[in-house]
Amino acid sequence: MFLEYLALFWSFFKVGAVGVGGGYAMLSMIVKESANFNVTLSQFADLNALDMIVPGPIAINAATYVGYLDAGIVGALAATLGVVLPSFAFVTLVMRFLARYKESDIAAGILLGVKPVAVGLIAAAAVTIAAAVALVPEATLASFFAAPLASVLWFPLAVFALVALLNIRFKVNPILLTFAAGAVGAILSWAGVL
Repeated sequence: MFLEYLALFWSFFKVGAVGVGGGYAMLSMIVKESANFNVTLSQFADLNALDMIVPGPIAINAATYVGYLDAGIVGALAATLGVVLPSFAFVTLVMRFLARYKESDIAAGILLGVKPVAVGLIAAAAVTIAAAVALVPEATLASFFAAPLASVLWFPLAVFALVALLNIRFKVNPILLTFAAGAVGAILSWAGVL
């Protein structure tokens, strides 16, 4: 069992060490590493939903969730420590040298190159999670392009469109939208509709 804890620690240490752009940018890396611990995309979509209502950074919540699913509480601790340790070490080092390199063209160039990567990783995570939520479980890329209307789950897609519209156009608070969607989902599930 010790090797399993070590594997969790190492997987999330790698994510924490190279994850740039925050938790959502790290999601695609976390999805990839989670597959090594038999976490399904459906479970990962559940994590993303839970992350909207559970306090804390998404990378830490994801590491804790995956570690717990794979190896219980000790696994959760190992994965969480793995994802946190690199950031702690890097921030400590960066703060030491920040004053010296604050005006550096090289540092500015690095940030200029990393920003689009962070956006691309966030988009990749969004597409991966959206596919797990809005496509029928047996859908493949080929089946989606052959029969797109038969591959889509319409209720989650309608909820997505409504929430996006309310948030972007009408500036409805995302916390309110999250709780409202959770309440509607609970009621529809209780009524046997979902």
